[in-house]
Amino acid sequence: MVTNHRHAKKTKQDIAHEAAISRAKRPKKKSAFDRENLGQRHPQFAAAFTQKLRNKRFSGTALVVKDDRVIYQRSFGMANAAKKRRNKVTSQFLVNSIQKSMTGTLVMRAVQAGQLQLTDRLGQYYPTIKDADKVTLRQLLDMQGGVVGDMNPTTTLTERGVYRYAAEHARVDQAWVNKFNYQPISYVLLAGILNQVTHDSYYQAFYEHIVTPLDLNHTSFAQLRSRIKGMTLGYAGTMPGDYSNPVKPAMRALEAEVGTGNVTMSAGDVFRTERALIQGTLLPTASGAGVLHESNAPAETYSGGMYHLGKVGYYGHGIGDFYEGAFSLSKNGRTGVVLLSNNFYKKTMWPDWSIESLTKATFKQVLTTAKLK
Repeated sequence: MVTNHRHAKKTKQDIAHEAAISRAKRPKKKSAFDRENLGQRHPQFAAAFTQKLRNKRFSGTALVVKDDRVIYQRSFGMANAAKKRRNKVTSQFLVNSIQKSMTGTLVMRAVQAGQLQLTDRLGQYYPTIKDADKVTLRQLLDMQGGVVGDMNPTTTLTERGVYRYAAEHARVDQAWVNKFNYQPISYVLLAGILNQVTHDSYYQAFYEHIVTPLDLNHTSFAQLRSRIKGMTLGYAGTMPGDYSNPVKPAMRALEAEVGTGNVTMSAGDVFRTERALIQGTLLPTASGAGVLHESNAPAETYSGGMYHLGKVGYYGHGIGDFYEGAFSLSKNGRTGVVLLSNNFYKKTMWPDWSIESLTKATFKQVLTTAKLK
């Protein structure tokens, strides 16, 4: 228990340090992404969409952007029912696997800096993993490396301890090489490789190369949840709208999600980040985004941390610790839908209460309708 507490405290201190450096460098400008928008310019769309959200008993923030303009942003439900705090458009939610798209861009930054190549073998960085020399970093990014293994440490680990644990528990299943098999451990290993070649912590890289340049003022890490203004609680139950069972994720589990699912964000920050990732504005050479996301890949392919949505865009989805998040953005990153919820328990609410299909359907409607009413 002493070791658990010491490791948790050190990681919190390290993250808080990087957050403070970033905060001092950012202009902290406010924009339409920080304000509620009830869709007054498109009343028919807004009314219909609001009703669909209410039918889902949605608790969270819903954001719709068309051609870089916010046309709807509204929050529903409670951020903290015991304290009678409602969700706001600046509230932060655990985004879970949506984070992988951001890790993918950090990998591409290292590629463009000449620190690694997508054709590098996993075995170059983790020689103790059997058959790792048969897996490329490109395959890890696309979940086609056949790497399997659970990230379930029994103690709270430091960042480097997480990477060691991943290396000890990862194995290559030959039956899954070159086939899609969603395994979060792939992105933990990628974060560890970044640490090896850049000598920076993942948290330092995230703040320096994503949060600071995008001026993300409603983005943090779940380990700092007690310090985050606007942080939400996750709620379990049999259907959304039940706030009787708040749940705080275990620190041990959060520490093990490096690179794969411990970031917290507002809906506006998710949109602005995914837009930048798609457009490549966080890369030294923007065209690297097309390489990372394999822009001409077949429909529904998973590439570099996000899925292709047919030929019209990309989407991401994350579930865990009683949160659900989804985004769909156009190929140019200018039109999209983001839904973030803090009241979702997959065991009892999937698929009836999931917002994944609503996110995709609303995006396609907004994208293909020339003039919303």
